[in-house]
Amino acid sequence: MEHSLLDDLIFRIRLPDGTVQGHSLPQILHRLTEDDILSFEALQAHQQQAWHSFLVQLAAMAVDREAGGTVPSDAAEWREALVELAEGDEAAWHLVVADVSRPAFLQSPVPEGTLDEAGYKADVPMPDQLDVLITSKSHDVKARRIRHPRPEHWIYALVTLQTMEGFLGRGNYGIVRMNGGFGNRPLVGLANGLSWGARFQRDVDVLRSERGNLADRYTRNGRALLWTAPWDGVKASAIPLEDCDPYFLEICRRIRFQQEDGDLVCWRANTKGQRVDAPDSLNGDTGDPWTPIEKSGGKALTLPGEGFTYDRLQEIVFEGEYARPPALQFRNSDEGHVYLVARALVRGQGKTEGLHHRIVPVPASTAGWLREKSRREQVGQRARDRAELVQETQRSVLYPAIGTLLGGGDIDAIDFDDVAPWLDAFDRAVDARFFEALWASVEMSDAEALEHWQTLLWEEAQNQFEDAEDHAPSSSTRYWRARSSARSIFHGAARNTLSYAFSDSNPTSHAKTT
Repeated sequence: MEHSLLDDLIFRIRLPDGTVQGHSLPQILHRLTEDDILSFEALQAHQQQAWHSFLVQLAAMAVDREAGGTVPSDAAEWREALVELAEGDEAAWHLVVADVSRPAFLQSPVPEGTLDEAGYKADVPMPDQLDVLITSKSHDVKARRIRHPRPEHWIYALVTLQTMEGFLGRGNYGIVRMNGGFGNRPLVGLANGLSWGARFQRDVDVLRSERGNLADRYTRNGRALLWTAPWDGVKASAIPLEDCDPYFLEICRRIRFQQEDGDLVCWRANTKGQRVDAPDSLNGDTGDPWTPIEKSGGKALTLPGEGFTYDRLQEIVFEGEYARPPALQFRNSDEGHVYLVARALVRGQGKTEGLHHRIVPVPASTAGWLREKSRREQVGQRARDRAELVQETQRSVLYPAIGTLLGGGDIDAIDFDDVAPWLDAFDRAVDARFFEALWASVEMSDAEALEHWQTLLWEEAQNQFEDAEDHAPSSSTRYWRARSSARSIFHGAARNTLSYAFSDSNPTSHAKTT
């Protein structure tokens, strides 16, 4: 057995004093409880979510199942808990285990006896070809960019693959914690701070407090580390979901590492079914603490390529179309300001449609409002009304005005796609200011809040209309007719749609109307 996560100093971490030191996995868990890790040196941006979730789930199970409900006080106690979680077999925490009848880290035992008999192939030469990141062009993220991979590079890629991957063709099935094989696993939650330790500590507390709420769906002390059981890849050998621990750490692919001539070699084999046997009707609703669930269909959120837009995020935060996951619910320990953290790697067919990461600061005064259900519902209704008004401004103000400008005075002469660049720019500008403006409005009356929001939309609408006037192509013979008609439509529609921005009490109502 080689490369022990329990004892070897595999993981290079940067400490608050700027020094970089190697640590074992138990030492990392201890450091996180002390909030003493600045960064993980070899961890890539798209791997951060998988690594955080892995550490949190692992710690929550270790504390409740093996440490008697008490967080271990040092690395030695963490080590003991991890060994017990692996049913006493330290092989489960080694990256390389020559005896394939035993588990290795995130690698199930091979019941066929040898890798050759099981159909394994050594066709993954580099760590960045193992995990979930698929780029369509080499200038997105270079392929095979890690020239001399360390064990930690392979471990981060392996964790990302086994806990985040979806369906990738026949024989390559995905995890159960997403809605379908082409979905993704989002992370949405609150944080008291943005350090690795602060987020780790809060989320471990969330998982431990929510554990009992999942008792009817899982086996409280069921299978925790799914790679400790043999797996031949056939459907009949899938582990029933209800036999698992609520926070089980899953694997979705048959992988084994070997050491050959001093180098790590990754072997993989296809399977005939998923590792976890779950009904299709589950739709990814596994009780994952970070995944919002669609109310109407009971489906786990699959983030589209647009990412965490203000409209989608407010539906999650204020429980419009989605039920908030446990990590997004306020706790008594959430004092002062907090952060809303949302992250997901959006998968596409043969490509990656973006790594989306959004952090929204929530001031202490606003956080106090959001803790109370009645006030949170009030702010949520205001957020939904504001999102609808953005769409109405695009539809009734910007589209007809800029369309008329582009069409030389005739809106029927243009296509929607011609106007789309300015509508999209307006939406991006609103997105950047949406939550800050919403938090600022919580102490305002409805009338004051509406005037404040409509004034902001009016300012951004003017910016886009003026940009269209300056840069949109137009016929010289119809230039003045087009501009005159477009301005008339723009100002008339704005007064109808954003009437509060033009009230006599608003000192900015005449700021930019020429």
